[in-house]
Amino acid sequence: MIRLEEEPPAPLDRLEAILLGAPDGRMDLSAAAALCLKAASGALAGRVMAALASGDGRFVVGDGMVRLREKPPEPPLLLEEAEFAVVDFETNGLGGPERAIEIGVALFRGGREVGAFESLLQPDTGLSSFVTGLTGIREEDLRGAPRFESVWPPLESLLRGRVLTAHNLAFDRRILRMEAARLGSALPETAGEVCTLRLARAVLGRAESRGLDALALRFGLSFSARHRALDDARVAGRLLFRLIESARERWEVRTLEDLARIQGTRPKVRSRGAERCSP
Repeated sequence: MIRLEEEPPAPLDRLEAILLGAPDGRMDLSAAAALCLKAASGALAGRVMAALASGDGRFVVGDGMVRLREKPPEPPLLLEEAEFAVVDFETNGLGGPERAIEIGVALFRGGREVGAFESLLQPDTGLSSFVTGLTGIREEDLRGAPRFESVWPPLESLLRGRVLTAHNLAFDRRILRMEAARLGSALPETAGEVCTLRLARAVLGRAESRGLDALALRFGLSFSARHRALDDARVAGRLLFRLIESARERWEVRTLEDLARIQGTRPKVRSRGAERCSP
């Protein structure tokens, strides 16, 4: 069998990797030449390194040093272009260990549902009678259900790069993080986060009830199976866009950053234009 030798990285690719690991993100040109060009350090080697790096848009050269060029900030994410992954969990209702028994995710874009995911989950625990009465889910319904580890790969892919959304996000995010942590996994990188409960508080005021039932009634949204994960996620998703419409009656709301400022959270996507929102 012919064994192919792995091709070494190009000098400037190696320079990029070195600078990414450098404490201050920069390096003396002569030292960079010694590491990346396998040339003796010195003025000539430094000039060769400077000539190479200056012609590559990844680097900035000056004062005998080379550093990585700062990447421009990402443009603000318009709400009409954002994809919202609206999540809802049902749990076993036990003091410990608290485990998920059902997950529902509804995907929304531009106010329309564009995808969905749901699954019962085997918690390997009992189930409180209160939860059974509330959801209709019985222990026998969960015996053949998949464990969280089986649904995590498609779920992680579904959440990645989308806006994680829930009604009372703190609860659903905690359950999601807890279940992922049991597998040794972290939550995937998302485009941002929205809590419709916090958004309702900001848009409608604290005097109004912010429970999902009360808000659904206020905006004329109906449930087909209340306290089941996917149906609750779908109603929360439709509620999100009703709240955005209400927010636009008071403020200019165009981007995800605008929405984050209104609900009082730190946005992941930053832009100068979002300063116009001052609820």
